[in-house]
Amino acid sequence: MLLLCLQESLVLLIILCLVYVIALVVHRLFFSPLAKFPGPKLAAATLWYEYYYDVVKRGRYTWKIAELHDRYGPIIRISPYELHIDDPEYYDDLYVGPSTRRTLKYEWAVRGFGPTLFTFSTISHELHRTRRGAVAPFFSKALVQQFEPSVQAMIQKLLSRLDELKGTGAIVNMINMYPCLTSDIICQYAFGAPYGYLDMPEFAPLWHKAVMDASEGFHFFKQFPWLETTLRKIPQPIIRKMVPNLASLFLLTDMIREKVDQVLVNLEDNKKPDGQRTIFHDLFTDDHLIPEEKTPERLAAEAHTLSVISYHIIANPGILHKLQDELATVLPSDGSKPKWSRLEQLPYLVGICELPRVIWFSPILSDKLTECYHPRRLEVDPVFKVSCGVSHRLQRISPDTDLTYQEWSIPKGVSPLASLPHPSRPYPSPAPFMLTYFQTPVGMTSVLMHNNTDLFPNPHTFDPERWLQPDSARLRKYIVPFSKGSRQCLGTNLAYCELYLTLATLFAPGRFTFELYETDMSDVKVAHDFFNASQSVDSKGIRVKVQ
Repeated sequence: MLLLCLQESLVLLIILCLVYVIALVVHRLFFSPLAKFPGPKLAAATLWYEYYYDVVKRGRYTWKIAELHDRYGPIIRISPYELHIDDPEYYDDLYVGPSTRRTLKYEWAVRGFGPTLFTFSTISHELHRTRRGAVAPFFSKALVQQFEPSVQAMIQKLLSRLDELKGTGAIVNMINMYPCLTSDIICQYAFGAPYGYLDMPEFAPLWHKAVMDASEGFHFFKQFPWLETTLRKIPQPIIRKMVPNLASLFLLTDMIREKVDQVLVNLEDNKKPDGQRTIFHDLFTDDHLIPEEKTPERLAAEAHTLSVISYHIIANPGILHKLQDELATVLPSDGSKPKWSRLEQLPYLVGICELPRVIWFSPILSDKLTECYHPRRLEVDPVFKVSCGVSHRLQRISPDTDLTYQEWSIPKGVSPLASLPHPSRPYPSPAPFMLTYFQTPVGMTSVLMHNNTDLFPNPHTFDPERWLQPDSARLRKYIVPFSKGSRQCLGTNLAYCELYLTLATLFAPGRFTFELYETDMSDVKVAHDFFNASQSVDSKGIRVKVQ
């Protein structure tokens, strides 16, 4: 009798689940306020559609979205809750400053970065302004220029390493080399001491691998945010054997946490960095920040552009010669170091530095422990980045007003079935089965803009002279590697300082001759969107010999 009751209960449970799923799909397809927007029905019905392209096929949904736009038009529904727009003219309407309207982040999207303790993943408009305001002064152009000697010192250390390898036939992987440089620079800026990656054998290849493994984990943890917390409770030796990629991710977080803890220890011992103002020393002593915003958990959370540029310069002797001829006109004859302020006046070098923002290639590891504060990111603005290579869409929510695109009215709020938990609600929801007012996330993808052939003919061609043409100025509004609006990346100035000084120093006339080693365009072209752009996972990197 008991067995029969259990069987009947199980059957009833299965039926109820099926009814729930059917009702859910019907609502999403026909009764949701987003049902009027074009797009594939499967994407509108379930988040597993995105999971398939981003987790199973490893970061390919961005490419699928591009295909969907070709089929359905400039505005499409790409999930049960989210819209995507591919129209460069609308970018300034979506990514606005705080004086225009309040802007929220999309909770479901940013939870792939872990807890929303970080500036980048802060949902609230007001809290984001508080957190951003604390670090923004450090990234003004004036303060970055004061830090320029430290950047030069790190570049000189890199030159010394390359001098040791010159003529030996040793293979240097730029995908590993540049992240070491930019990581040490930002660590020096943030903590007053570098990580020391530039001193490691073969430029610490496991460091870059750890960062990329962590970046790929973004898509998985976005779908299962509770899993990271659970896995962190498992001892590290077991995690390393079970899931090596996750061990790399946790290693990154722990390394930054150790640096922040060391700052606290130094402050308790009344030790201050010698002669240099640093980000975290100032943050911990800032009386304007509330205590919750000064915990290690909050502050511990805040690269490939140089590699890509280097590849194209090396692979195109004509570009190299033009660059060196231009550099020869400004490099000091007494052997002193070039100034960033002088280098950014060189038209051809400026054209070279603009190109990675147009070509769909990724950045170098130099996330500057600031705006994006989190070790799982690699673009080019924040804890380790140097050029913005974010290939993922950046969603924004307008909580107070409806948005308008062409003839479409985008609702500020969506109210699905009362019983449905919704990813835009801060998780874990204290009441997941209550009727809640939901916002509509709308995203755009910079790489789709930068590859728009109407704006940029032959967008994949590395052509610095593209930016030397008379009409090039009008195109700059469509170049958005650092995004725009109230959540624009803070690290722009430091990124460009690193970029200009590194290229001018490494490719100065008579310094080095780099020879590509078993490297071609397949090693440079982006093949995966792990939030940050990534070349093919089968690539061995951008390898050179130094002569």
